[in-house]
Amino acid sequence: MATHNSMNDDDLRSLLGTSNMENEIMVNKDDYNQKNPNYLPDDQEHINKKTKVSWVLIVTTISTSLGCSIPAGYNTGVVNSPAEILKQWCNETIVYRYDVHFSPAQLDGLWSILVSVFLIGGIVGGIAGGKLANSLGRKGTIKLIYLINLVSGILFFSSKSLAQVELFFIARILSGLSAGITMAMVPMYLLELSPSDKSGVFGVIFTVGLNFGVVLSQFLGLENILGNESLWHYLFSLYGILVLLALPTLKFVPESPKYLYTVCNEHNKALSELSNLRGMPISDISWELENLLVSPERWTLKRVINEPYSRKAIIITCIVMLGQQLSGINAVFYYSTSIFRNAGMSTADAQYGNLGAGIINFIVTILSTTFIDNFGRKTLLIFSSAVCVFMLTALMISMQLSSIGTIPGISYFLIVFVIGYVLFYGFGLGPIPFFIGSELTDVGPRPIIMSAMSVANWSGNFLVGLTFPFVNLILKQYSFLPFIVFTIFLIIFTWKVVPETKPSLNQESTDSE
Repeated sequence: MATHNSMNDDDLRSLLGTSNMENEIMVNKDDYNQKNPNYLPDDQEHINKKTKVSWVLIVTTISTSLGCSIPAGYNTGVVNSPAEILKQWCNETIVYRYDVHFSPAQLDGLWSILVSVFLIGGIVGGIAGGKLANSLGRKGTIKLIYLINLVSGILFFSSKSLAQVELFFIARILSGLSAGITMAMVPMYLLELSPSDKSGVFGVIFTVGLNFGVVLSQFLGLENILGNESLWHYLFSLYGILVLLALPTLKFVPESPKYLYTVCNEHNKALSELSNLRGMPISDISWELENLLVSPERWTLKRVINEPYSRKAIIITCIVMLGQQLSGINAVFYYSTSIFRNAGMSTADAQYGNLGAGIINFIVTILSTTFIDNFGRKTLLIFSSAVCVFMLTALMISMQLSSIGTIPGISYFLIVFVIGYVLFYGFGLGPIPFFIGSELTDVGPRPIIMSAMSVANWSGNFLVGLTFPFVNLILKQYSFLPFIVFTIFLIIFTWKVVPETKPSLNQESTDSE
């Protein structure tokens, strides 16, 4: 811990691979990025102009939520509740089709594969997401996500009636692939469409959809709803209905004007799309595009790493996202059911308690849209992370005291700390890592940086899923300790390295005078 606290500016420059002179340039770039990373520094007179949120932007947000964000969250959370039922189905199906009998250990291994291929698909989708966003366009990639989600939903539904574990396996890969592309593409797309003074709101909306999908799958996965032997195939495929609802709205979904302007060099088409998006004449909104940073060179991962400001952006984006995944949120939900049972709840009530924690996370994420543009991203991230460290520490100590049984009623404090952690996680640590990468850089390198963010998310998720059972076995009541350490590192890193990305109207007005 002392090592982190003793970090000085030279250490951080070394970490980021920058010299003092480069660091000086990057500070100026960060100063400019605080205001708006999409505009040239001499265009500050336009940044404090405001544009309205049109019905086209609202429809687009709803469409991408139904067709992309909610299915990604849904497929992330759906696999937990009916796990034992699915294991039994896999066993019976393999015996029926191949006359092969699996031992309990082999069955657990098969189930682990079916669970983990979703994460592998997410990593592959994250890698592909940035390239697809530039080759197919933002709208073209949205269409591809809708198609993959529909195909995977059909395969999930058919796997039971056709008695094919292989179809379930393919559906898990495809749903993970779609979720990975979604994570790389949708937050970036919504930020490119949003007015600059509403960027925080539209950045969080992706996380709102993601969390709603998780909560919806937890609710529908209850045994008395769809999480049972006869209805599980409906549970796994139900998100396909949301995609079908989103399909008619595709004709209203615009291509990103910033993508058309900077990547495709189609200036007239970009202005036309922007006019349609804003519901305003071109003469009133052309300033949004006229001074965008346009590069004649194609952006590649090598160029992103070689350019000082984009290198810093990709490092910050990946570390912040890994910090989110290593902050303990998955471990808290892993423990929450047993914590609720220890407090005297029945198994069924404990499942409802776990669902309640998910609903709190979802509600707080919605509430964060009302204040995220009033506070700095950096401030919210540090505050949220610091409170999460406190809650995790208190939870770890309480679990130890509860195992000893020296303090009566300590189990109720466990519930308070679980809810407290989930509550404050949703204030900043949950939503901000998904869109801060888009705010750190301009349109050119953005797809590559957001693709790296998606890979960091899925890799961190995979790492936690792979190692946490062993950590839990070794550390027992102290299993939250590694997450506390990682979150403390994230706080120090954010404080020392991460620039503020929220546009400041006061600063902009001052600069333009």
